[in-house]
Amino acid sequence: MMAEEKLIHILYAKISQDIPEEVYKRSLIVLPDALREKHFRYKRWQDRASNLYSKILLLRGLEKCGYDDISLVNLHYTEFARPFLPGTVDFNISHSGEYILCAVADGSRVGIDIEEIKPVDFSDFTDLMSRDQWQSIRESSNPLKAFFTFWAIKESIIKADGRGLSIPLNDIIITKNTAFYDTKWHLKELQIDEGYCTSLATDHENPRINLDFVDLARL
Repeated sequence: MMAEEKLIHILYAKISQDIPEEVYKRSLIVLPDALREKHFRYKRWQDRASNLYSKILLLRGLEKCGYDDISLVNLHYTEFARPFLPGTVDFNISHSGEYILCAVADGSRVGIDIEEIKPVDFSDFTDLMSRDQWQSIRESSNPLKAFFTFWAIKESIIKADGRGLSIPLNDIIITKNTAFYDTKWHLKELQIDEGYCTSLATDHENPRINLDFVDLARL
């Protein structure tokens, strides 16, 4: 008997100051009082936009999984501050530069990360990659992209695992399509934008990916 194919919904959007004010105000309605209070603590418009519209993406992803009756009031947090909802649905959110992403799956564990490719001093990150990973980065035709590819993979894994930065990043073993830290994770590289590296980590091999762009100006 063949194993059931797992479906992962990934919704992504581009944030900008051009999003109409009426869209912003209308979107605020989805936030419960506690989340709305937290939202207004952000000083930068980019942080407020990421905070708000990532919740919109989450709700849309939940609807695609058949959970159209779940409210953000149901959000809980683990001891490592990873948000979760009751039941078998799992989700993860990431944002970098102009993009926000949300991965939602029912019956699968997911972690997602997007990283904007921009100049960095590799010497500041010496302890975050293994010796073999640094060798691979330095031998790459595009070392900067190779660095952020590894970085996005590691972030997606620690987010899927749920323990965050309590996991030593240089201990994560990465092969072509899998990675290992305490358990095996299956990896999927996503093509969102040439200026970004994006990685999905999940506990299911070869899931079906449904990738949807959400135009925030048309909410």
